[in-house]
Amino acid sequence: MPNTLECLLRLALAAVCGGAVGLEREIRLKEAGVRTHLIVCFASCMMMIVSKYGFADVMNSPAVSIDPGRIAAGLVTAIGFLGAGTIFARSREITGLTTAAGLWATVGIGMTTGAGMYVLSIFSTGFIVVVQAILHRDHVMIGHVAAAIIVQLSDDPDAPERLRQALEDQGLSPSGFRYDRWEGVLSVELRFERLPCPAGDLGRLLTPLMAQPYIKSLRWQA
Repeated sequence: MPNTLECLLRLALAAVCGGAVGLEREIRLKEAGVRTHLIVCFASCMMMIVSKYGFADVMNSPAVSIDPGRIAAGLVTAIGFLGAGTIFARSREITGLTTAAGLWATVGIGMTTGAGMYVLSIFSTGFIVVVQAILHRDHVMIGHVAAAIIVQLSDDPDAPERLRQALEDQGLSPSGFRYDRWEGVLSVELRFERLPCPAGDLGRLLTPLMAQPYIKSLRWQA
């Protein structure tokens, strides 16, 4: 059984690994970021240490039969509720699957760290971060991502037409749209099947729109 210092080092390594995975998610403005992944990985490591070493005082008794893998197996199942909380269905599209899968993998990183498999946990962390960063949906190898832009306009008669013209000037042609009017504010949801730029550059592309006086707010989902 490792001493207390080694257990603390395992917990610290798990926190670093989980934070690294979460940082990539937070940079992309996903629902689960550094804190969530760090806590998940740290807790998984702690529970793995308890599962593997926490019952050492009773394991030598012939009257006691304990499966040290039960807690570890329960972790894989328990993370399901947290992963489900990051998955959203909107307008016939599902988002958050990659984040949910990353949380599930983060549990595995915490478990391997708690078990003392340091090389495996560090390699797994690097692999997951690289895969999430390189194979993101708006990467040049895969193609640009579809998106929805939600714009709130002042309820002026010519505001929608001015918005349409402004979008054309930015090279944006929506494939569909939906209007909703409430308390003097016109909300327009514009759907784009393919952006002319990666999702990360959409804010820069839309900057001129944000300066228009008839636009009250603008946000997007990619």
